[in-house]
Amino acid sequence: MELPAELERFWRTDDGLTACERAAAYGIDLSLLEENLRLSPAERLRQNDAALELVDELREGLNRARS
Repeated sequence: MELPAELERFWRTDDGLTACERAAAYGIDLSLLEENLRLSPAERLRQNDAALELVDELREGLNRARS
């Protein structure tokens, strides 16, 4: 499978850049990843649980609004 030229340039490894530098140069915002990696695994799990609870609440609200 041949990649589009812009992706081929992105994935090349002969440019001397790290993966993070290449991602940033490609326009990928790594700030959320960096922020989450500063958290402990337990903190990340708590954030995930809170997000899942919010999804459940939103889903319940949507179901109530539809009835």
